[in-house]
Amino acid sequence: MRALHFIILGVTALVTACVSTPPPDQMKQVAERNRWELAHWGNHAVPFGDDGEPVILSFKDGRVSGHAGCNRYSAAVAFGPRRGELKVSPGISTRMACEPRRMEFEAAFIRAFEASTRYWLDGESLSFESPSDQPLEFYRRPLH
Repeated sequence: MRALHFIILGVTALVTACVSTPPPDQMKQVAERNRWELAHWGNHAVPFGDDGEPVILSFKDGRVSGHAGCNRYSAAVAFGPRRGELKVSPGISTRMACEPRRMEFEAAFIRAFEASTRYWLDGESLSFESPSDQPLEFYRRPLH
């Protein structure tokens, strides 16, 4: 029984070590050193563009920009002021027409991202959480 207790403690420590909520300044640096590809969003099927371009976000100087599924997207973003807190301002996007299914996904994605109020880092994944939607999980893609 005692050995099982130590095993459970060890596994808990490993899992806890992988999931973190870096302080805002550190999170900003991590976010800016990478591109982030949308990997998972609840039960939504994550589409790819006609040219295979995934939903990608890049962070720099208090802004986020990228490809939202059909159009280019940009908004002001701030990590903090407290650890794990996030503020995304209403953004702008280009106005290219795509197939209706992709445009519906993009509109829902932008609404969910802009409603995000929390962030956390789990190894290679960066997640954004809102009170009204399922978490958006992005996978780290180092800048070239």
